[in-house]
Amino acid sequence: MKRGLVLVLIALLVGSVVPFALASGSGNITGTEEILQERVVAQKLMDNLKRLAEFVNRVVPENMTNSTYLFLAEEHYNRALSEFQAGNYNASMVDALMAMHYYRLLIARLGLRFSSSGGENIKLQAERLRDYLQYASRLIKRAEAEGLNVTNASRLYNETVEAFKLVIGDIHSGNLTKAREDYRVAVQRKAELDSALRELRIQMLYKNSKTIVNRFLQWGESAIKAANGTVSSEFRGVYQNFVALYSNVKELAEQGEWKEALNELIKNRRTIREFQLVLRGSYLGRGGFTVNAKSIRELHERIVKDRKALVELKNRGVDVSGAWVLLNVATDEFKLGLRCLWEGRSEEAKVHFLESALLVKRVDEFIKTHS
Repeated sequence: MKRGLVLVLIALLVGSVVPFALASGSGNITGTEEILQERVVAQKLMDNLKRLAEFVNRVVPENMTNSTYLFLAEEHYNRALSEFQAGNYNASMVDALMAMHYYRLLIARLGLRFSSSGGENIKLQAERLRDYLQYASRLIKRAEAEGLNVTNASRLYNETVEAFKLVIGDIHSGNLTKAREDYRVAVQRKAELDSALRELRIQMLYKNSKTIVNRFLQWGESAIKAANGTVSSEFRGVYQNFVALYSNVKELAEQGEWKEALNELIKNRRTIREFQLVLRGSYLGRGGFTVNAKSIRELHERIVKDRKALVELKNRGVDVSGAWVLLNVATDEFKLGLRCLWEGRSEEAKVHFLESALLVKRVDEFIKTHS
């Protein structure tokens, strides 16, 4: 089972690096040849992983060196290296893929992009920060209007803006060496601002805890009625978990324990999210996702096809930024599904694959509308 899954992982996630025929070991081959092919694929992965790790080490700010993503990435990296050196290429490939996944989650958290050539497109990332800063400004103004102390967030916002202005100035003057140095400082400022904004969001949540809880209860009641009898047996556990959460939150609300009820919602975000996905899947006539090599490969092919189509639309002048976000999230959900599947958490894998499929469907519709 694990061996077959490794081949699926390779075919789907490394298809652009090595030919599928090589990764899948198709054709009549001997045991020795098969081991040699596995070593070639594993070596390719380790080479790419090494470049990715070096990039992260260059750009990660000091205040994020204890990041869970970084810890998990390095743990899988070291494990993959040890397994490769011991000749356990199958296990090495899986851990290498897991390390890449966590490194890329960390990179996304920092607002960066890794190029396979090892270079950073600093100008593109600095320009993309504009949307983030607009969001930050709106959030700070809204928090201030609600009577919250925004002094720290405002200061960090201004420092982040100035830091990235400096990067843009370095680029315009052609001093890319200084741009890279200043960019690291700017990224650290952004990470500090992220933390301050997160704190503001939490304060705003608790300030509006009664409203949020009541909205959840209204939605939850209708959602449970809608899902009753429509959720397939394979997702019954997700449904029952949500019902239990709903009952607990309702009881706390009836006692006037609004903050405790909100704590339950925050603590059980995953339960709510999984139920929402299952509910959406039921509405679309997709009671579940059949997890096998064929369906996983077909979903991956749709993601690749949509990515190419969006590039073509962008070249024609169509604004595809929203669709890109959807497709990137779909890709992340797809990878999470693979990870859950490998770890034996098949029900969670189905939820992630379902979310990926639903997002890809929205991208498909966008492409169809603009083609």
